[in-house]
Amino acid sequence: MTLHVLEEIGQAVKRIKWILLFVTVLYVCSYLCGWYLTSANSPLAVQTGELIRGTVATETPFTTVTQLLRSGDLLQAILATFAYNLGSGAFLATTLPGIIPLVGALITIAITVVRGFVIGVTYPAILSSSISWFAVGMGTIVLELGAYVFSGAAGIHIAISTMTPQSFNTQSRWIAFKQAWKDAARVYVIVIILLALGATWEMTGLFLITHP
Repeated sequence: MTLHVLEEIGQAVKRIKWILLFVTVLYVCSYLCGWYLTSANSPLAVQTGELIRGTVATETPFTTVTQLLRSGDLLQAILATFAYNLGSGAFLATTLPGIIPLVGALITIAITVVRGFVIGVTYPAILSSSISWFAVGMGTIVLELGAYVFSGAAGIHIAISTMTPQSFNTQSRWIAFKQAWKDAARVYVIVIILLALGATWEMTGLFLITHP
């Protein structure tokens, strides 16, 4: 990666730094909300946890990854996890909605809140089960949610670009929209790196735990 590319990525991150902070706060608050309701045995948290566990046990791509790990195909499990997280978890869920001015930002915010809540409901039990599970779970949260913070911020940045073209030093909403997508493309270098590391960490950890 050249110095010029790194500079462009840094400039793109700088332009969305406040959105990054906003998305981070949303994840932290929604996670803590899920954690608190779970610890209080809230019916909403209990039912959400049961729904998530049932989905993981019966629905693709989770069952596909589980089968790959059981068969000992760690590399394919990593690749499948990375592809799903990048395509569906990051791009389709939190960045692509940005094509809709303003409404796309609201969609990304809603998905962020729901995702943080779901993780807050499901991960505390994983983190408290053992040191090994804590390491796998915490590493996964930091890396994957870190990626989703960047992808979500990119989506919001795109969605509001046509409303604030002057922030791109232009009066043209179309030019601002295109520039926001360029910023998103640069930020996605970080998203890809974090998701690759996250998939590797998560799947390798699960493989070691299930194949002692």
